[in-house]
Amino acid sequence: MKILFIGDVYMERGREAFDRFFPVVKQEYKPHLIIVNGENIANGNGLTEAIYKDYLSRGVHIFTLGNHAFSRKDALSVLDEDYVIRPANYGPGTPGKGAITYRFNEQSITIINLLGRVFMHDPIDNPFTKMDELLKDISSDFIVVDFHAEATSEKYAMANYLDGRVSALIGTHTHVPTADECVFPKGMLYISDVGMTGVRYSVIGGNIQQAIRKFITGVPERVHPEKEGPLQFNAVCLDLTNNKIQRINLTD
Repeated sequence: MKILFIGDVYMERGREAFDRFFPVVKQEYKPHLIIVNGENIANGNGLTEAIYKDYLSRGVHIFTLGNHAFSRKDALSVLDEDYVIRPANYGPGTPGKGAITYRFNEQSITIINLLGRVFMHDPIDNPFTKMDELLKDISSDFIVVDFHAEATSEKYAMANYLDGRVSALIGTHTHVPTADECVFPKGMLYISDVGMTGVRYSVIGGNIQQAIRKFITGVPERVHPEKEGPLQFNAVCLDLTNNKIQRINLTD
């Protein structure tokens, strides 16, 4: 079982980067399952139904989200789609699914989306105890977790907590790819952050001059995307059969 997990696609130019690099990566790695983090794919705030259907038609199987899962007015209809998951550690009664089980060649794989709490502001449940709850009812051959979190310490703590209990833990949210992809002692594949698909020279996708101004003045502004410059495509390939993880970092 080979999985391609594509890091946070950031707005219009992120979709441009996806269009440019995805066919080449898909052809080279020949994944059986393709997952895209769509947290910022539509104007920096979640996923639209149109983008969802377009990407499925091009071979994407599942979308994960994050702290912008409910930012859009049409969020509830998007979350009702079969292959979209939002963080599982929202409270009881929250619309949408926190996990999806996919089947390929008589093997089953469950994908779980989690949201971190450190430096985040969402009133969510504990992701550690939520995983304990979820794992009681999962009997899949493989389990992959998208942990959408800010703090590296929280991600590493979760990795050690889940090593030997899940197949892979993939970090998202910071938009900066890390170079720590590895196999944990009990066999779990891990990377702290898969990175972002979008403008390479930006401030995590945002306009450079605006970001500098905000840090100098301290005055808050709504983030605008960086529209100029070369593109990047960040992903990981998970070979669950041979227990290997490979980082994919492509640029113009």
